[in-house]
Amino acid sequence: MRLKGPSMHRLLAGVGIAALSLLASPALAEEPKSGGTFKLVGSGDVAGFDPVSARTAAVFLHRALTRTLVAFPTDPDPKVASRPVPDLAEAVPTPEEGGLVYRLTIREGATWNTPDARQITAADAIRGFKRLCNPVQPTGTPTYYIGVIKGFEEYCDGFAKVAGDVDSIRSYVEGTEVPGLVAEDERTLKITLERPTADFNSILALVSSAPVPVEILDYLPNSPELRRNYVSSGPYVIDEYVLNETLSLKRSDTWNASADPLHKAYVDRIEVAFGTPDAGKTQRMIEAGDIDGYFDLSIATADLTRIMANPSDPQLLQFADGAVNPILVLNIASPNNNKALGDLRVRQAINYAVNKAAIVQVGGGPAVKEATDQILTANVVGYEPYDLYPTPDHQGDPEKAKQLLAEAGFPNGIELKFSYASGGRYDLYSAALEADLAKAGIKLIMQPAPSRTVMSQMYQNRQATNGGAWDVGMTSLRADWVGDSARTMIIPMFHGEACESSTSNWTCYNNPEVNALIETALTATDEAAAAAAWAKADRMIMEDAPIVPLITGKISLYASKRMRGTTVNLLFNNVDPTLVWIAE
Repeated sequence: MRLKGPSMHRLLAGVGIAALSLLASPALAEEPKSGGTFKLVGSGDVAGFDPVSARTAAVFLHRALTRTLVAFPTDPDPKVASRPVPDLAEAVPTPEEGGLVYRLTIREGATWNTPDARQITAADAIRGFKRLCNPVQPTGTPTYYIGVIKGFEEYCDGFAKVAGDVDSIRSYVEGTEVPGLVAEDERTLKITLERPTADFNSILALVSSAPVPVEILDYLPNSPELRRNYVSSGPYVIDEYVLNETLSLKRSDTWNASADPLHKAYVDRIEVAFGTPDAGKTQRMIEAGDIDGYFDLSIATADLTRIMANPSDPQLLQFADGAVNPILVLNIASPNNNKALGDLRVRQAINYAVNKAAIVQVGGGPAVKEATDQILTANVVGYEPYDLYPTPDHQGDPEKAKQLLAEAGFPNGIELKFSYASGGRYDLYSAALEADLAKAGIKLIMQPAPSRTVMSQMYQNRQATNGGAWDVGMTSLRADWVGDSARTMIIPMFHGEACESSTSNWTCYNNPEVNALIETALTATDEAAAAAAWAKADRMIMEDAPIVPLITGKISLYASKRMRGTTVNLLFNNVDPTLVWIAE
């Protein structure tokens, strides 16, 4: 599902081709005003509204509805934006006992938006963690908590055996303890970890780590009933929610601003209308002043070319989203062509053959995109630039690719099945790739299909993957937050332990040396040691060439003329709905 407002895909960042035009210049000289309605349009409702499963556009929504223990601030400086600050907690916790213990005290006066404005407690925080692995819709990020919080893995193993009904879930959550989660008093939470985890404060800043009220157990996770009856802790509450049509938020009558240093809640209402998948139409509505911004899309390439004629336009909001999008995934498990993609030389040939400069043009041109040659991007701790497969101006080297293919036993070239999600820019990227790889003797057999079909029937289907239903796939790598988020770009696709059961390591890439570096990074007690391990892992993976990184760059949004305070938050890639205000 989705909200109404400028929300986007994954995270932001900003270094290099980074965060610029994040703050509309007129806002710098004006005093914020309260009042009015912030109007947004989205392509569709959010799939995961529940904090347990909220992603991107839903996280934008929860910025208004749901407070976390600590939070990523909204700031035009990416370095500031990547450092968690206190939200519900009085302070960002300092690790104790060798990095194994975190203590947080919830602010007095921080309340649920209930008629009696009930104090948020440590028990509520524990409940939030305990819902994460519910049997109906568990979190998509279990590795952030399982094997990290003491006893959480055993708790989740037990939860998996619980029936998926309200009473059974409530009984398990309220009646089963997690040794690593203890309420020392009404407002003090003690979290004990299995091992030091250098990025744990960042994990605490995710909405999946948010406290939840006891009322949430009256509904199945992410159900329509939960959405309509959601009890918020932030400055806004749900006023009206018509699934797949509209969502309206209003400022809460019980929100205690004195116990909330992070959210200002200037606008009276936030309204999102779903059902407009055409970014061009949304752009025209913004320019006409009918709405104020994007909820889950960004400016279409055709409009961006026109708008970039005036790159200083104060309504244009551009920022580096920290994603490598797209990448090509090479199916090393495919038996096709006598297991050709199992040969490093063939994978290297594809890396040399790709014309990344052409992909940059398709993505909007060098003003907004740039070629990239690795997994981590400039806004992620551990990023160290390198290029193992250089070509002149990133235009590809067909002759080098042909040489490698010949050495691998394919002097006449090779045919590869290319499965990708049809629609939007991926169709354009695929056409460019087909033409340029052909110059190196690599013929792509195009297999476009709807996104869900490609994911479920190809990439995540172990039988299809091992059976050679596809050889090359196309997806993105993106961080779940800014800063110390390398784990989110490397672990899902490249951690090889238990890869057979993984839904994200599609080809079962498994390099023991990479696995060891991942473990070193995860258990590091300081950021520098973790960064060094992530940088080594990044390079070692690309030495194996299981993917072809293509481009990274900036996302472009647009705000109506009346909007101010339009700094983009780098967690959910949109303006902060609690900080924008209307200049009328």
